Amino acid sequence: MPPSNIVEGPRVATWHCPSCRESVPRLLPNGSANRVTLPPERTMLPDDDIRAACERVQGLRAPEVCYACDQAFQELLGTLVRPPAEEGDARGEPGLNDTGVIGALIPLAERGTQLLIFNVIAGELRCTEIEYLTDFDPDRLTYPGSRGAIAPRIWALYQQHLAELHGTPSERE
Repeated sequence: MPPSNIVEGPRVATWHCPSCRESVPRLLPNGSANRVTLPPERTMLPDDDIRAACERVQGLRAPEVCYACDQAFQELLGTLVRPPAEEGDARGEPGLNDTGVIGALIPLAERGTQLLIFNVIAGELRCTEIEYLTDFDPDRLTYPGSRGAIAPRIWALYQQHLAELHGTPSERE
């Protein structure tokens, strides 16, 4: 119960974010709308194999997500991921040849966001895992270290994404 000298302000209506499936306020504390429209370049890495895998995912796409999910998309897209079977803290050791990349995040209406994780198999980039954002274990995130033995195709996607984020020309090896 608030102290008697504080008058409660108006309530802000909520909506359910299709990505996190949480009930969130329609407005942020600064008065801005808590809905962010996601263009395709914010949800998938620019690669034909990734685009094709995204097109195969069934379900109605959610056109907007909450501000927090938008920020999570920005941080997760293009991040290196180790296989689910590896134990321990992935942030303790750099990625290896079995390292994958989060190539797309697809917000689906009424179902949440699906992460599409890609690995190189027999020289081809393939979607090896589809996992819901709410079920994803953040301990699987890893970093390149001194580059190690990460597959060249994964490394190129990672470098290209970093270059686009920071506005610098990509460094291809």
